[in-house]
Amino acid sequence: MPERGTEPSAGVPVGGFSTRSAVRTDSERLFEQIGWFNRMRGAAAVVSYGLCLSSHVADWVENVVPLYALSGVAFVVNCSFLRWSREHGDVGGDPLRRHVDLQIGVDLLILTSLLHFSGGVSNPLVLLFLFHTFIAAFLLSVRAAVATASASFALIALLGFGERLGLLAHHPLGVGIFDGATVPLVALSGWVGSLGLVLGLSIYFASRMVAQLQRRDEAVAGLRKQLALSEKLASIGTLAAGVSHEINNPVGVIRTKAKVLRYRITDGDSADALLAEVDTIERHTKRIATITDGLLAFSRETPFELHALDLNAIADEAASLVRVPYQTAEIGLDARLSPEAPQVWGSANHLLQVLINILLNAKDASEPGRHVELETGSSAGEPFVRIRDHGAGIPDELLGKIFDPFFTTKDVDRGTGLGLALSHGIVERHGGRIEVESAVGAGTVFTVVLRSA
Repeated sequence: MPERGTEPSAGVPVGGFSTRSAVRTDSERLFEQIGWFNRMRGAAAVVSYGLCLSSHVADWVENVVPLYALSGVAFVVNCSFLRWSREHGDVGGDPLRRHVDLQIGVDLLILTSLLHFSGGVSNPLVLLFLFHTFIAAFLLSVRAAVATASASFALIALLGFGERLGLLAHHPLGVGIFDGATVPLVALSGWVGSLGLVLGLSIYFASRMVAQLQRRDEAVAGLRKQLALSEKLASIGTLAAGVSHEINNPVGVIRTKAKVLRYRITDGDSADALLAEVDTIERHTKRIATITDGLLAFSRETPFELHALDLNAIADEAASLVRVPYQTAEIGLDARLSPEAPQVWGSANHLLQVLINILLNAKDASEPGRHVELETGSSAGEPFVRIRDHGAGIPDELLGKIFDPFFTTKDVDRGTGLGLALSHGIVERHGGRIEVESAVGAGTVFTVVLRSA
């Protein structure tokens, strides 16, 4: 069984579809679950303290002082775990898993001690051992759940038989299922064996649920990948139509220069004259290579890996790739790249996809003769790319929906409604955000805020 869980503008982030839940790392997922685990432990400590208070009235146990002390220990332990989580939010891998193992182990010891002073295994709360088995299965792995269940069964057996045989003092409970000091050994063995059987069944059902969740996560991740690819292919189609036109010009020059070169060789022209024609051909072939390499790099499926990137270089490449579609639509693209823009942590191909999606949307929102502005910079230590169009703008009632999957105001043949949804997810994976400002009749501003390297 595989392991588990493991302000540049006045705009506001607009929520919606996000791929973050499908692509979070094991460490991120595990830290989120640890937070939930700590909250549950804190609630259990409060409930335990409440039971201690109620025992004064109901006279459930002979001596409630040890229960008060253990409830306090549970609370202090939980506070220490919370502090550790806050101070080690970036730790992952084996250290994080060992920390979860420690939490579960300490909990089992505290629970066993609480049971010892409140009736032993005859206390109905002995079933709380099941909780930690499920926690281990969902937070770590089925192997960890087996280890937790085995430790739980050993503690239950040691506690039950230790009290029955007089090796441990027995503290009777007024609402216990039986008297752990006088119950027949056969009956006690049957009770402990039943608890072991329940623990084993818990592992079985937990493993089945874990397997189902993993298959669901894999299916959802595959579907998201296909949707992302379909949107990227749509963008590539738009860019490729312009690239074919862009390549025709240098190809025509090369063809003409090749004919001239043939005549000059026949006429016996000087080497300098021939080399001048060759230089022209070489310059235009480089131009073709630059165009095709940019499109190929954008179309290539690359792993999501964060590196220190030149924000201006990414923005300039995006502007270069959409230049021909902008020219065809008779829309200007003004790029103002700040020399002070810092490097960012990012995946170049994925950030390029985000900027191209927003730039193509800005083009579609603009009328011929208008201009779109592309700007890079930094504000309050946060690098940003801002794309401003002067189109029709987005009405307030639609502004909150623009990142929803399949939401689009374009015609059916002009968009899938996934571009902004996927862009939102990509930027979230970078630890950044997208801010949007729009006014009907005045245009829209998208600001992609990233983390500096």
